[in-house]
Amino acid sequence: MVRVNRWLKNFGACLAIAALAACALLPSPALAQEIALAQETTEEFTDERAVQAAKEALSGRTKFPFYDRQKDDVRQLNVEPPKDADSANRKTKWAGKGTKSKARSTAGGNSAGLLGGLLQGFGLTLLVVAIVALALLIAWAFLKQETTETAAQKVIETSREVDRVEALPFQVRKPTGDFLSEARRLYEGGNYSEAIVYLYSYQLVQLDKHHVLRLAKGKTNRQYLRETRPRPVLRDILDQTMISFEDVFFGQHPLGREPFEACWRRLDEFHGELERLERAAA
Repeated sequence: MVRVNRWLKNFGACLAIAALAACALLPSPALAQEIALAQETTEEFTDERAVQAAKEALSGRTKFPFYDRQKDDVRQLNVEPPKDADSANRKTKWAGKGTKSKARSTAGGNSAGLLGGLLQGFGLTLLVVAIVALALLIAWAFLKQETTETAAQKVIETSREVDRVEALPFQVRKPTGDFLSEARRLYEGGNYSEAIVYLYSYQLVQLDKHHVLRLAKGKTNRQYLRETRPRPVLRDILDQTMISFEDVFFGQHPLGREPFEACWRRLDEFHGELERLERAAA
């Protein structure tokens, strides 16, 4: 009972404070009187009056579930704690569907990742194949152009060779191969007189190719010899071959083996001088 009186006393004090707050908020002309009356009431509140005021408040129309009017005591409230939402959800079909959906999404994600990896690998393979094919195509085009240029160069060179033969200061039968091969064939066959003609023709054509002299119709052997003065070694080789050639071609004298071989042995020296000219020009 003492506990109830104490509780009622505290409840009455709270009601008094609430009344003061309500009066403070009321826009009534008698606001000052209400506040003064409330202050007097609060000052005059004794323990018994507070308990009585609390009883009257609890016995009004409003029913409070925690107050037992008949026993004038606090009523025990049996509040059932809320059930665990997670445990309840575990028993629902929704939770099962969610789990299945999550499992399906995980499986779908793994499948999509595997498919993406395969597509990426396939794309990289196609890219490598395309790059290799492009490189092969470029190499093929380059080789084709190189072959075309080489063939065209051979045609041009053959045309120039014909022009050089026609520009020689004497008439010579066109060989089956080049002049040097024909001279070697005749040399090996023991025909030194004809071999010296082709050897001399070969030297004139090579000197024209390397711009030591310039073959042209109407020029004589002596003119070609003067053009080679800036190259003393080449001039000496050409002079030696020219003398044997003129003895055969114009003098109609047969040429022996030793005079021909003297000219033939200087071919290496002749080629070496031409190579030096090429390196100097480069």
